[in-house]
Amino acid sequence: MAEQAVILSFYRIMKQLFLVVFSCFLLLSCQTSKHSGIIAHRGYWNTEGSHENSLSSLKNAMALGVYGSECDVRQTKDGVLVLFHNSRLDDGRAVAELNFEQLTDYRLPNGEAVPTFDEILRLMQSAPKGFKLIIEVKEADVRKIVEAVERFGLQKSVEYIAFGRNHCLDLIALDKDLKVSYLAANEKNAWSPKELKDKGFYGLDYSASLLRARPEWVKEAHKLGLDVNVWTVNKSEDIEFFYKLGVDKVTTDIPAVYKRK
Repeated sequence: MAEQAVILSFYRIMKQLFLVVFSCFLLLSCQTSKHSGIIAHRGYWNTEGSHENSLSSLKNAMALGVYGSECDVRQTKDGVLVLFHNSRLDDGRAVAELNFEQLTDYRLPNGEAVPTFDEILRLMQSAPKGFKLIIEVKEADVRKIVEAVERFGLQKSVEYIAFGRNHCLDLIALDKDLKVSYLAANEKNAWSPKELKDKGFYGLDYSASLLRARPEWVKEAHKLGLDVNVWTVNKSEDIEFFYKLGVDKVTTDIPAVYKRK
């Protein structure tokens, strides 16, 4: 009987130890997943020697160990895909009205040339495993973008976002398996989680002010199996707020500053 009691006591201790270890594992997994949900807005450019939507900003983001890097894609008059946020250069010329050759003499503030989408994709081929390129479609042919991604074999390394509803729906129509999220800054321009699900979206990518106004959309989205990203959040306390709200990802200009330990 004494021997049986010792054995039972041993099993109880081992069970308690297992529960403690498992709980620690779950906590660590939660923290890791939240850290990996950081997206560098236009790359990690907020550092010396870099600039948004540049090759260096993507390299910097890749070195941080975050979830991924967002970038803005436009198309020149002669059909070349390039990275640039605004519709016009600082000198006033519209990107869509220029042939690519006319862009070659333009320099970003850090001295780099405007990168082509192909250059960015080529660099992405050396990205750490799991690192994602979040492609925001500004004004460009979505078919050309998808074909370029396929040409470099990066289908599993990219996600797509856009404010343009037609851009989003065209992407979904091309391939229902593409991860397409809808961008919206305010409720007037937003689709509800239910509407997004019905239209075949992967997720929603809404502004901080919009999700503060409609926090219930985070749970609604998750119940429907949708991904939730929030932008552009540049204070650590605000990033904490949205993680507690339950978002999957946070897009920020301070990816190197916000580190979950």
